[in-house]
Amino acid sequence: MFRLSWFVLVGTFITQLWTPAQGVYVDDENPFDTGNLGVLTLTISQEDAPMLTKVYYPSRIDTYATLFFTGGYQGDIPSEIYSDVLVRIAKHGYVVIAADYVPLVTNQANVRDRTLRLAGDHTQKYFEELQWVTKHLEGRIAKQLNRTGLVPDFSHLGIGCHSAGCDPLVKMTLQNHTFSKAALLLEPFSFNYATPVTFKMSALILGTELSTQPHVCVQAGKGYNHFYDMWKCPRLLMEVKGHGHCEMVNDTWYKTCQIFHLCKTNPDVDINKYHSFVQGISAAFLTTTLQGRDKLHYITNTTALPVELIEFKIDMNC
Repeated sequence: MFRLSWFVLVGTFITQLWTPAQGVYVDDENPFDTGNLGVLTLTISQEDAPMLTKVYYPSRIDTYATLFFTGGYQGDIPSEIYSDVLVRIAKHGYVVIAADYVPLVTNQANVRDRTLRLAGDHTQKYFEELQWVTKHLEGRIAKQLNRTGLVPDFSHLGIGCHSAGCDPLVKMTLQNHTFSKAALLLEPFSFNYATPVTFKMSALILGTELSTQPHVCVQAGKGYNHFYDMWKCPRLLMEVKGHGHCEMVNDTWYKTCQIFHLCKTNPDVDINKYHSFVQGISAAFLTTTLQGRDKLHYITNTTALPVELIEFKIDMNC
């Protein structure tokens, strides 16, 4: 059943969601195009930072808004399997920080061991990680570049997540929402998210049609529609037709998902095209909320999107 229902009040929308940013890089490109910034990768070991950290940042010296990202299964899914999407976002002018809950066996080998996973509360660990990168990341980037001047601006920070990786980030915002200006919730899922948001934090929530079908990866009533219902405006929801939960990850891992039937997949999907779509809506949303340049028409003009939507909601009646 086609459930596409939406309204757009442009003036109200911009007033609620878009506030001018001061001093950060502003992307002038079409968010669905490949960004024109080169991107470098920085790895910080779990023996140094509170968590194993992957940072994708533009190579051009400037001041950039930041995105703090957690992978699926409350961060147990390694962030590098999302690297294609995260690098695409970084190319539009973001320092993307991805924290991993399962550390490497050694710093020399890119091998994970779940028996070594970090002890303690996920939410507290992510708070510790965020505090650490806020204090130390600029210096670590300067050391890698052998020059100063590239600044990750944590006063223009958004949170991003996939699947159950959204659970600890939502708990963080419920405890202290002031650290983040926006939430990019990509197919969010939680077994125990039961506290409605009472503060204003702009949210873009993405869901997919196949994720709730056998093999189920997002249980009904605990996924993207639940997050939308629990969030406070301003909020947007997009549900994509014919796509599934595993399509957020890199191509090699997506094929693994297909082979082992970890989630329902579409054998005809074009991963590159879908990642371009995720890049586009993410960059448009973050450029509006963190960089202060209105690009929401790239999202609200649903007929121009490279995918078909089952549902699109906007709530700006704040």
